[in-house]
Amino acid sequence: MRKKLIILCAIVVSGTSFADSGIYANANVGADTNSGDVAYNANAGYMLNSYFGLEAGYTGANTNYWDLALKGVLPIPVVDIYGKLGMSYVTTSGFNAGAVMYGAGISIPIFPMLQINVEDYAISNATTQNFLMAGLQIKF
Repeated sequence: MRKKLIILCAIVVSGTSFADSGIYANANVGADTNSGDVAYNANAGYMLNSYFGLEAGYTGANTNYWDLALKGVLPIPVVDIYGKLGMSYVTTSGFNAGAVMYGAGISIPIFPMLQINVEDYAISNATTQNFLMAGLQIKF
């Protein structure tokens, strides 16, 4: 029991001494709300300051989506509310095109370096694909 308490204290103390470099990565799973198919997503980004960042990512469903977006964040003490706006490159069998990507979400901190995020975003060109995702984000 004593060993477990020491390990728990070490984890808490190491989390409080975390220095945020602005670099983050996240992985999400969810659904393409148009078709109901399972979708997955991975992003990497850099926060320029507390309010703005750049993010690049990949979303996989029946189609592949590569995106680059500007991320705006409203940091509130309990959660971060954010929005994204950018471009996406859509690839599927016999079809490649550019599209607009936009969305919003919230991040809930678990530890200073780890957050749970939930987001809803759309990729829109001739048709609009909408994704509802949830996952984890880690800051480096």
